[in-house]
Amino acid sequence: MYLFEESYKKLNKEQRAAVDAIEGPVMVVAGPGTGKTQILSLRIANILKKTDTKPEQILALTFTEAAAYNMRRRLAQLVGSVAYRVTINTFHGFCNDVIKKYPEDFPRIIGSKGITEVEQVSIIEKIIEEGSFVLLKPFGDRFLYVRDILKSISELKREGISCTQFSELVIKEKREFTTIPDLYHVKGAHKGKMKGEYQKYERKILKNEELATIYTAYERALTERKQYDFNDMILEVLKTLLVNTTLLQMLQEEHQYILVDEHQDTNNAQNKIIEQIMSYHENPNLFVVGDEKQAIFRFQGASLENFNYFQKIYPTAKLITLTENYRSTQTVLDTAHRLIPGRVPLTKNVSHTEKAIQIGEFETEASERYFVAHDIKKKIDTGVPASEIAILYRNNKDAFPIARDLARLGVSCVIESDEDLFSQSDVQKLLVILRAVCGYGNDVHLVPLLHVSLFGIDPLDMYKFLQTVSLTKEYSVYDYLSEQRLLEKMGLPTKDSPLVALGGKLKRWVHESHEKDLMTFFEYIVRDSGLLENIITHGNSIERLDALNALFDEVRSIVEINAQATLTDFFAYIDTIKKHNLFLRRHRGRSAGNAVHLMTVHRAKGLEFAHVYIIRVVNGVFGGKIERERLPLIESVYKI
Repeated sequence: MYLFEESYKKLNKEQRAAVDAIEGPVMVVAGPGTGKTQILSLRIANILKKTDTKPEQILALTFTEAAAYNMRRRLAQLVGSVAYRVTINTFHGFCNDVIKKYPEDFPRIIGSKGITEVEQVSIIEKIIEEGSFVLLKPFGDRFLYVRDILKSISELKREGISCTQFSELVIKEKREFTTIPDLYHVKGAHKGKMKGEYQKYERKILKNEELATIYTAYERALTERKQYDFNDMILEVLKTLLVNTTLLQMLQEEHQYILVDEHQDTNNAQNKIIEQIMSYHENPNLFVVGDEKQAIFRFQGASLENFNYFQKIYPTAKLITLTENYRSTQTVLDTAHRLIPGRVPLTKNVSHTEKAIQIGEFETEASERYFVAHDIKKKIDTGVPASEIAILYRNNKDAFPIARDLARLGVSCVIESDEDLFSQSDVQKLLVILRAVCGYGNDVHLVPLLHVSLFGIDPLDMYKFLQTVSLTKEYSVYDYLSEQRLLEKMGLPTKDSPLVALGGKLKRWVHESHEKDLMTFFEYIVRDSGLLENIITHGNSIERLDALNALFDEVRSIVEINAQATLTDFFAYIDTIKKHNLFLRRHRGRSAGNAVHLMTVHRAKGLEFAHVYIIRVVNGVFGGKIERERLPLIESVYKI
């Protein structure tokens, strides 16, 4: 079977036990670098080798497309083309496939379109505007809780709780609150008043009561608009499996073996789907791999409780702990264990030279970046490949200052984080141009346009122009751009003047904005403004074009919803994003050959580099950051 036998012989005792345990429930505790992807692939190959199970009856679930691709690639090396018949998918991908395969069982989703974050915000704003809320609609800022509400609704859906269930939980919580025996002070200065701790608890319940009303209205709006959000695919599959025994039976027969990667990241809804599909057998063939140390970071509803969920449901499950690490030195492993202890410490199985972890203390962020950039330059100058060096950080925004410092030293780097699209200079220029067209007649939007480098306006001429306009107040900025005699009066040249040219272009653009549809107008502006030519004739054109394409994708989403959308609609969309601190994210991470890798610590998971720098490891960035939750859910949400 291709490389199966050869790979199987290389396994250690614990890994071999995991691969051989193909029947019944099995939990494997696998820390980083212990070969979990390899054992998942080998176990699937072993099932195909030792049983008459069809490849299509094996379901492997993971959390990213990249992880699914990697698992299939490894499996193909072990068993050949049969690997492409095994179902390897993300949880959302699996649920999406179920909905597509059995559309008649999902009337709520089928025929609907996915909703954007901006549209979600707009729906919640409308519900708040039209509703009578007290706590979630504060007088000073009635939309203060919009982001918190959306976050809580997502959390509820990840916990597998519908709006109806949540309303019932709140009613029950409110009823039980009134039965608390010591609600009020019985003596002292506050006699007869509710105790402070219970006042806080009561406020929490009342906030949840208003949230339940908003959640119900939000779900109604999605149905009316024939839309669904990201979490609905999983929630709808779960709701359907709980009542549709026919569909449940079909899925149970389709999937005889289920394997779950990164099980510590599973949330309640995902766990319940697995439980339903496996419920046909007292000891189902369910194999989960996870790392309890990573479960302390609650990610999309994942928690240590969900990691332990498996052992609660299947108390007789076989437990295997992988203890050998094939990635790091013992120094690194021991340090990690002291920071976050696991069940057992990991031991190295590599020949890397042991080196002490270097800790640098700096007075400023700038001095830290200076040291890191110059230290990397020294390593590269001595022959270390740039591709073997990584800089890790907590937040995406931390990438750009260090990237600039590396560029000044001539060190090539690639940022493998998601970038806020609004921070990209070409996008900023395009938005300034479009804002001036949309707000034609408003000087506030025109002045930034004059500063766009594409139009080649001399800084001194611009200063004279704006100074004269601000002092005379006789004419508007638009009058001066339209009338050459007024420019001449200022002592500015009019022949071949960039100011005159811009004035003419702006008039033409305003006219075209009313003649062309939104998508066509965007493409027209990119060309006619000279932005496209500037990108093509200067360096880094592919990356810059990617940014514009990402913005075009947002325009397409607006047009798909409203074919008659205008620039005004576009900027209403943009303004909503900025008002609520949302982000238009552009995925970065294209291979850059021999370059230093910059990425968040979360994105670095599973990758290996010879030299790693972790920057801004300070209190308030990696730890100690106080995040006050303004809309905490009632505890009973997590006890279902």
